[in-house]
Amino acid sequence: MNFPRLTFPLTVDFGDTEYWIGEQGPFKYGSAVTAFFIGEDIGEVSNDGIPLMRELEQQLQTFGGHLKPYVRDREIDAAVFLCPEEHAATCSVCFAFHPTAGHIGIMTERYSFSSLHDFLFVELGKAILRGSAPRQCRLCGRWFLHEQGDRAMYCERIAPGETEQTCREIGARAVFEKKIQDEDTWKLYKRAYKKYYARYMKGNMSEEAFKTWAAQAARDRDAAIEQVKAALDENLKAQVIERLKEELNRQ
Repeated sequence: MNFPRLTFPLTVDFGDTEYWIGEQGPFKYGSAVTAFFIGEDIGEVSNDGIPLMRELEQQLQTFGGHLKPYVRDREIDAAVFLCPEEHAATCSVCFAFHPTAGHIGIMTERYSFSSLHDFLFVELGKAILRGSAPRQCRLCGRWFLHEQGDRAMYCERIAPGETEQTCREIGARAVFEKKIQDEDTWKLYKRAYKKYYARYMKGNMSEEAFKTWAAQAARDRDAAIEQVKAALDENLKAQVIERLKEELNRQ
């Protein structure tokens, strides 16, 4: 991530969707604490940052557990949940205009911090409020920044044992393959897709016809998946699968 190394006292202008550190930025919410989690040297800490890391992880699990930051769920620290004041950050705040190119500036909350501890606590809290937070990659276990609306459970680093493919690419393939293994609907869909794609590549099917078929096939597949889930017995499931087979091979 290459987050800049910070010196204190530190002045930070927090905007609605991003923030600035002096003249540097803008930065995404959660980028600083994520950089700290992956071991970047972003400021002076004691004891190799281990106590601070533990405190931040407590805050993350307590207030950001709904964002699924960990590979395995952890218990919420009752003390942090019930007595948050005991883990408060110390800082001063005022409203200020942050200058932007060609404009007078935008209104921000200007915080002054005296330590990395206080800055990271506030940055993490503001990130969680916006639906963003550090998340552990489900493949390599390293941290990456999960942003609001992003469902990714895998980072974009090169995957362990790979030379080119990323954890996200490997993970997406694994999820897809599991679906195929677990659901007859996906097996039928993949088999039909290969057949019609081969026709298209051999010139026996136009690009427009293939795209039309693929779009309808995806709709038929998704509808069948929902019908299978709702089916009350195996006979009904078998009927859904047979009907899907006919629909996918209608051309």
